[in-house]
Amino acid sequence: MDTNKNENPNLPQALSSAEYRARLSTKLNCLIAVLEVAIGKISKSMDVPGANEDRLQKIRANLENTLAICNRAKDTLEKAAAGKPAVKRSATTASNEMTARDYVELSSIEEYRKFRGMSPIAKDDITNIDFDELARRLTD
Repeated sequence: MDTNKNENPNLPQALSSAEYRARLSTKLNCLIAVLEVAIGKISKSMDVPGANEDRLQKIRANLENTLAICNRAKDTLEKAAAGKPAVKRSATTASNEMTARDYVELSSIEEYRKFRGMSPIAKDDITNIDFDELARRLTD
């Protein structure tokens, strides 16, 4: 086990260290490459006769979810390297800037992509809801 004191420094102060960012970037790039290879192998395995497609689809979805989180972490790291401040989530934040927490609460990469493109719910949207119609649509 590495006993280097800088292995798990306090964030966001640690992101100000170019050396720490470089180590994180290397680890992220390696992980991203491994995930991309694994996704490719899963895709090829799905074409094999007799493959357990349900299991392979679940594995691929998990790998894609992890890859998306890694790519978001890489983007954040690159912004820190460029001196840009981290974006905090607010009502005015663009919808494509979802946090990792938002992402992991969704069930799939497809659902993430769908919600990423949507704008936040506004108060007007809530006041204009026809709850009877909504209940009917949810029970059909």
